Amino acid sequence: MFRSKILRKFLALISSVLLIYTAVTLFIAVPKIDDTIKTLEEQNAKLVLEKVVLLTENVGKDLAQFKEEALAWHKRELINLTSVVTSMLEHVYQGAKIDFSRSQRCRKTFLDLISTIRYDQNNYFFAFDYNCTMLAHPYIAKGSDMRDVTDIKGDPIVPRLLQVARSDGEGFTHYWWQRPGENSNPVEKLSYSKDFPQWQFVITTGVYLDDIEKEVANRKKALFHMLRKIMHDTKIGKTGYIYIFDSHKMIIHPNSNIDGKNFKKLINPGKGTYIYDDLVKAAHGSGVLRYKWDKPTDKGHYVYDKISWIRYVPSMDLYVVSSAYTDELESVSRSIHNQLLYLGIGVLLLTLLLSVMLLRYLLRPVEKLTHTASLIAEGNYRIRAPVDTHDEIGTLAKNFNTMVDRLEEQIRTLDLKVKEKTEALQELAITDPLTKLFNRRYFAEVAPQMFSLAKRESEPFSILMLDIDRFKTINDTYGHLNGDRVIEALADIVRSVKRESDIAFRYGGEEFILLLPKTPLSGAVELAQRIRKTIESHSVASDNDETIQFRVSIGASEVDYQKDSNIEVVVKRADDAMYRAKKEGRNRVCAL
Repeated sequence: MFRSKILRKFLALISSVLLIYTAVTLFIAVPKIDDTIKTLEEQNAKLVLEKVVLLTENVGKDLAQFKEEALAWHKRELINLTSVVTSMLEHVYQGAKIDFSRSQRCRKTFLDLISTIRYDQNNYFFAFDYNCTMLAHPYIAKGSDMRDVTDIKGDPIVPRLLQVARSDGEGFTHYWWQRPGENSNPVEKLSYSKDFPQWQFVITTGVYLDDIEKEVANRKKALFHMLRKIMHDTKIGKTGYIYIFDSHKMIIHPNSNIDGKNFKKLINPGKGTYIYDDLVKAAHGSGVLRYKWDKPTDKGHYVYDKISWIRYVPSMDLYVVSSAYTDELESVSRSIHNQLLYLGIGVLLLTLLLSVMLLRYLLRPVEKLTHTASLIAEGNYRIRAPVDTHDEIGTLAKNFNTMVDRLEEQIRTLDLKVKEKTEALQELAITDPLTKLFNRRYFAEVAPQMFSLAKRESEPFSILMLDIDRFKTINDTYGHLNGDRVIEALADIVRSVKRESDIAFRYGGEEFILLLPKTPLSGAVELAQRIRKTIESHSVASDNDETIQFRVSIGASEVDYQKDSNIEVVVKRADDAMYRAKKEGRNRVCAL
């Protein structure tokens, strides 16, 4: 049948067209797919790097907040412990002050007792008189003159403690002191001293700040353990990985030979430079480093092209690196290229038996795959290759879809972890830590929105401004710790009395503000009176079991949509009403 010229011409034409079409596909479509997939792999590596950088920055924020909270907690502990000791001392003094000789015996007995008090292993109390003479100390002889004793910076210690206690009654002082029973260098210490003028001496206790640093270090270790696990499960290409280092050593690295080690002198064989210096330079420059390196399966042979993307995290002084072998980034595209080449050869051998329709049918999936790869490269990770065949192209499409599935899962996992961390940080940012009410920052965000919504719906909208009467007197009389208890009590009352739709905020210090949607001025005044009466029948127990009575002045104001252009005007009017309530005698409600 091949004797027919028409058949030969037809077959020659079909073969030529198919040959040309196959050539065009191999030299145009396939390189485009190669470039697209390579770009996609590089974008994946960069995206993973950015996610890890974001996690690292969140770790830094977490550690900074943890350190601040730990210091505040230790300060409160020092105040509470000293308050317990001074309460005991006051009780002893009141029982002995009638008889001078008995008073002196009790004073000596109590000072001897102070020398024996221990807590948290090596922390202790000590006391000295107004002449800086040591009266009680577990390691310094009684009667020692401490006026000229200085720390490693040459600053006097006891005179500074005395000055703070005598001038303010109590306070904190930083100095350097050696740990008891150790021959190590002095460390910074934070001490809290409180004056006891009845017997003319000062009681002091403190905490070594390196103990707090150890707590922070333990927290950092736990966070980095979590980060290490995330990074261990993240792969770039086939054997690529993420690692982190600082100016001293490698922090996290999958290779145990370098993990935790100082690698500053590790040579980059391809350039004869130090790889540490190359990475740091790239981090502060282009952010990309290309070099020769060995492989885990071929150690010691630095002949493989490698690319690293580096980001510097200033808040943690860390460098985060996403590293992969170039040939692995190109392996998927090479696989596609080879499969298409084999397909073209097979199709070419079958040209005598196949029609033009079959040719179009075979190449149409390639075009779809190219289009799909382009869409994914643009960021659409939900799309999949719409090819459903059982030949080489179907295998290619399935492998391609499998790769995209793995990429999407990695991105989803990292997004979820970043979202969880971000939501926790956002909750801390809008909540007052003492009262657990919303803070002023959140008020500034939500109040204008509620004002605009109420105005658009033409609904009544009112504001209450509350302030604790004579709060400074409460602080001065009972101490700031009990002042905080009063603020907490007020917050609990407001929380219990207000409606579910009302929103309460701690506006600042002893001031609170309530947003009352769908509430006219009469309803606001009624709610304010319920709050005021509840507070009037309420009291707070101090740390000395004293009863603290407190009152509030409340200002109420309703939004006038004809006159009020913004929420700040209504807040100012409610504030003015509150101050009118104070001028008219306090413990009352005024409305404007």
